[in-house]
Amino acid sequence: MNFDDYQAKANEFRLQQYTPEAAVMGLLAECGEVAAVFQKLIRGDYPPDIAMTKLAKELGDILWHISAVCDDNNWKLKDIAETNIDKLTS
Repeated sequence: MNFDDYQAKANEFRLQQYTPEAAVMGLLAECGEVAAVFQKLIRGDYPPDIAMTKLAKELGDILWHISAVCDDNNWKLKDIAETNIDKLTS
């Protein structure tokens, strides 16, 4: 799946009342959930295989929220990714 396809498909799951502000706050919350997975792994609550499964799901939630923020600003997720690669290259 490419970024354009993902962004279009992900947008189908967005509730109409999910505001741009909610998308940003959701992104921040999901980042916290990634940190929580690592905290629980370090603490011993999860074995590594369970932690990695949970981490992959949380990263997917982050991607969904990034896509939503892109939609709210009329940006293409693909363009954001390409710009980031250009930045990293320079």
